[in-house]
Amino acid sequence: MNHIQRHLHSHLPDDSVVRQIARVVESAPRSVAVASVEEELDYGQLHSRASALAQALRSAGVVPGDLVALCVPRSTDCVVGALGILSAGAGYVALDPRQPDARLRFAVQDSSARALVAFPDVAARLDWVDPIVPPRTGCAPVDGEAVIAETFSTRPTDAAYVVYTSGSTGEPKGVVAGHGGLLNLIDWHQRSFELTSNDRCTLIASPGFDAAVWELWPALTAGASLHVVPSGLENDPVRLRDWLVSERVSVCFVPTPLAESLIAMTWPENTALRILLTGGDVLYHRPPPGLPFTLVNNYGLSEASVVSVSGVVDPLAGDTPADALPALGRAIDGVDLEVVGEDGSPVRAGEVGELVIRGVSVARGYLGLPELTAQKFSQHGDDPAQREYRTGDLVRLNRFGDVEFSSRRDDQVQIRGNRVEVGEIAGVLDRHPAVQASVVIVRGDRQNPSLAAFVVRDDKTADISGLQTYLSAHLPDHMLPRSIIELDEFPTTAHGKIDRAALERAAHSTISVDRGSLIAPRNEVEAALAEIVAIRLDLPAVGIDENFFVLGGHSMLGAQLIIRIAEMYGVEMTLLELFDNPTVRDMAAKVEQLVVEQISGMSDQELLDAGRSE
Repeated sequence: MNHIQRHLHSHLPDDSVVRQIARVVESAPRSVAVASVEEELDYGQLHSRASALAQALRSAGVVPGDLVALCVPRSTDCVVGALGILSAGAGYVALDPRQPDARLRFAVQDSSARALVAFPDVAARLDWVDPIVPPRTGCAPVDGEAVIAETFSTRPTDAAYVVYTSGSTGEPKGVVAGHGGLLNLIDWHQRSFELTSNDRCTLIASPGFDAAVWELWPALTAGASLHVVPSGLENDPVRLRDWLVSERVSVCFVPTPLAESLIAMTWPENTALRILLTGGDVLYHRPPPGLPFTLVNNYGLSEASVVSVSGVVDPLAGDTPADALPALGRAIDGVDLEVVGEDGSPVRAGEVGELVIRGVSVARGYLGLPELTAQKFSQHGDDPAQREYRTGDLVRLNRFGDVEFSSRRDDQVQIRGNRVEVGEIAGVLDRHPAVQASVVIVRGDRQNPSLAAFVVRDDKTADISGLQTYLSAHLPDHMLPRSIIELDEFPTTAHGKIDRAALERAAHSTISVDRGSLIAPRNEVEAALAEIVAIRLDLPAVGIDENFFVLGGHSMLGAQLIIRIAEMYGVEMTLLELFDNPTVRDMAAKVEQLVVEQISGMSDQELLDAGRSE
């Protein structure tokens, strides 16, 4: 088998996102464009608001080619903001206002944003004094209004958006993605999943995450309706499933951990959902037979316009090995893949090597980081299709020609679907005046990894008690270490290097001890729950009065726990109920209550049938 996968570069017309949406506005101005629990906008209203915002940005001095920071929560306003910035000829810097202020301020300054689209409270947090344009700028009525044509030319290499990802230097790095890559993503998505104006799609990703780009533009340029997932449902698979069914959503993206939970659940046969897209982490399970929708696994990076590899995940079959992970898939249209060795030459079929991505989807590079850009990106000639990116991901091509993930070449890890450079966390720790040096490691298994930090004080009197609070002010939640452990010095190997294996052992033992005397389970339900909680948290044991979330649990682990409880007892606990009952003692009592309520609501025939099935 050849070492390289080649797909013909998809034909990219002389077009743009703005022009494609303008055509939808002309043909179907009253069709629903974006809807949330707060409001619903048709395409005419979306166009009016975005055009008004674009005019306000131009009046503020924004010209084609500029970058404009967009810091608005996931909402209809976020969609208006992104389209308005593109309509002004600028690229948008995608930010999530839930991120720490220090991180947002860095991104705004690092990007040299010409203006900020945000509400006043967010602008105040960022100390922004230059042009501030709220996303809800006054707009003219649609009736009788001609669609405003672009007065500028958009080239494939012009910046469409910038997303900030974790950086190994201690600061996040901005990835500049071009219009050519965005159009290629749109073109592939619409054809591969047969997207039409009849589809109902979702917006679930954080505004600062590149998956939001994938959710937004293929749907809107196809004339489909985009439905904003209500806050909180992204961490509650039971409620999310019910919402997807009630909203008649047909195409939906969710991060990998959430997809694992959704495919393990029972779905009504008449659900409108036909495509469940996932990506961001290793997929460990295949869907069971009989799911009413197709699961599609995807692989990609911000550096290559979100998606580069995609493939349908077939249901679990009798001849499928239990430990066989689903493959990532194959190259999407417009993308070439090659697997190379350390010297950059292709490896033989089936061998592990670094994945190299080529094509128009490859980003321009890292904002303000020419050396790192030159290290990771390369250009062969003037053709954008000959640009390539070395991913750092080690993969192999299996006998079917599908890409299979192996590992990383560096210290980058996946935490809850987010790529994290542990060096960035250590860099933030090292800037604390009380810290002399730090090392951050990953512990736990591949399905449930967590972070542990080790620090050496600058001097014995330095106060490190506030390190968690300090980190919370500079890093997003998924980058916060589960534990911070103080050492007098770091253990070293015989060659004088830091002994990371010794640190991993120390992290596990430190978390496992000094928790006082554990209160043992008193009955079978508590014993079963204590066992699955310990497994989820990678602990040898838990007491019945220990708090799941204090021990390191989070919403995604909570979702997995809820699914396991449903499998064992046939009742569906919500994530909110888990937050209210975080100890094994309380969980067991809640499970018993739900079982009693379920039995009391059953008819005599249902009770008889249930007894026969046991």
